Amino acid sequence: MKINEIWNKVKKNWIISAVVTGLIGLVLLLFPSSVLLSVCYCIGGLTIALGVVWVVRYFKQEHAYPYFFQSDLVAGMITIGLGLFMVSSPTTMISLLPYLFGVLLVGCGIGNILRSIDAKAAGFEKWGLLLGLAIVSIAGGLVILANPFGTIEVVVAVTGGCLIYESIVDIFTTLILGRKIKLIRKNVQAAENEAQK
Repeated sequence: MKINEIWNKVKKNWIISAVVTGLIGLVLLLFPSSVLLSVCYCIGGLTIALGVVWVVRYFKQEHAYPYFFQSDLVAGMITIGLGLFMVSSPTTMISLLPYLFGVLLVGCGIGNILRSIDAKAAGFEKWGLLLGLAIVSIAGGLVILANPFGTIEVVVAVTGGCLIYESIVDIFTTLILGRKIKLIRKNVQAAENEAQK
């Protein structure tokens, strides 16, 4: 596969991921209180469904070597239990959601730091800007994890704003790196054409 095709696939995945993150952030920002129970019930239902799939898959296996498939059964039962807990105790899970999003932001920020390092290695002059944006993302995640806000609704709204910011940073980073990669490809193509003359 050519580098052009690889980059187009990577770019598409990054942009789709960023748009989805931004949409989630927008919903959390605009509807912090009403979205909480819905999110919890949806995640709980999906978790239960996933656990059921694993358990059913376990019992449908040919168990010539049953110990190979025990993880499916154990993971399925644990997942079902977690989903039932989320559905039956949504308030407890709601209190944990901001922390999960905080961890997500920190993780995305670390990923963007690695991207900025790659950009520096590739000779991108403004890699420091990407690094700064990544650090801001990590700071936002740490603020959410510290939870200095008065109510869970405020935490969720702030989380939504941070996710929107992270989405914009991801799209911005992808477009900048794409421009740099396009320039590198053009220079390589020009060198190849010159060598063929």
